[in-house]
Amino acid sequence: MLESLDLHAVSDVVAGDLVDDDGLFDLVGELADDGSVLSRTEIPRIRPILVALAARSTGAHRVDGQAQVVAELLHLALGAHDMALGRPRSLRRRVARKVIKRSVGWVTGNHLTLRALELSRHGSPEVLEELVDTLRAFSDAQALSRDLVGEVPDSDDWLEHADAHVGALFSYCCRVGGLISGAPADQLSALGRFGRHVGRLWHVAEDLSELQHGDAVGHVVRTAESGRPALPLVHALAGQPELEDAWLSLAASGDRARAAGVTERVLAGGLHRSREVMLQQSWSARRALGPLPPSRYRVAMGRLAESLAKSAFPKKSPTEERGEER
Repeated sequence: MLESLDLHAVSDVVAGDLVDDDGLFDLVGELADDGSVLSRTEIPRIRPILVALAARSTGAHRVDGQAQVVAELLHLALGAHDMALGRPRSLRRRVARKVIKRSVGWVTGNHLTLRALELSRHGSPEVLEELVDTLRAFSDAQALSRDLVGEVPDSDDWLEHADAHVGALFSYCCRVGGLISGAPADQLSALGRFGRHVGRLWHVAEDLSELQHGDAVGHVVRTAESGRPALPLVHALAGQPELEDAWLSLAASGDRARAAGVTERVLAGGLHRSREVMLQQSWSARRALGPLPPSRYRVAMGRLAESLAKSAFPKKSPTEERGEER
C-alpha cells in the first residue's frame, strides 16, 4: 500500500530540484550566454529541466511542477546508480536510499511507480500512455542487465540498455513536456529523439564521472556484478580481448584486486572513444530539435546537449588556453 512509503520523504528528496518559471528563465539566460549549465546548476535538476524546456519550447505558457515530480519519481523507481543522488556520503543519497528501501522492487509493484501512475492518471490519456511505455522500457533494461551478468557486453548491448534506461526516461521527460503544451506530432517526435540522444549521452557521462572522479574500482565491480553495459568498459574489452577472462571472473567474484587491473586498462583504453560517442550523441540531439519553432528555449536545449558533451573532456588550464589563443 502507498501508506507504507513515506511520500513526505520523497517530496523532500525532489522538491529542491523542481524548476519554476523564474528559475527556468534564469537558466535559459545562462545557457544562451555560454552553455556552461553544469557549472552553474546542480546536476539533479536535469529531469525537471528537460520537462520544463520541452514544454516552453513548444508553446506552454507555464512550467508544470507535477510533471516534473513524476519524472523524479520514475528516476528514483528506476534505482539507477545516478549522479543525481550525489556523492556516496551526501545527505541526498542517504535519504533517497532510505526511501527506496521502504518499497519493493518496481516490477512487483514499486510504490514510487504507483505514485507516479497515481499522479499521471489525472492528466491526459497520452501522458499515462507515455508513462506506461517508459516503465516497459525500464523492465527491458533490467532484463538485459540480468542477461549480461557473466557475459562480455558489446556496443549493441550498450545502445539497447542506454535507450531502455536513461534514454527512455529522458525521452519521457521531453515528450511529456510537449504533451503539456499540446505540441503537434512532428514536434513530439523531435522531442522524443532529443531526449533519447541526451539519455545516451548521460548514460556515458555517468560512467566517465565515476571512473574519473569517483570510486573507479568499485564502479567496475558494481558494473560487472549488475550486468550494466558501461561504454568505456565495452570499448576497453573490444580493444583488448585479453581482458575478457578477467572480466568474466570479476562478475563472479567481485575481487577488487582483479578489478583494479581491469580499471587501469579501462582508463588507459576506454575513455577516448566514449568521449567521441558523447560528441556524436550531442550533435544528433541538437539536430533533432529542427522541427521545433525558434525560441530561446530551443536554443537552451541545444546548449544543454553541447554542455553535457563538453563535460566529459578534461578542462584546460589557463596556461593552455592562453597558448591556444596565441
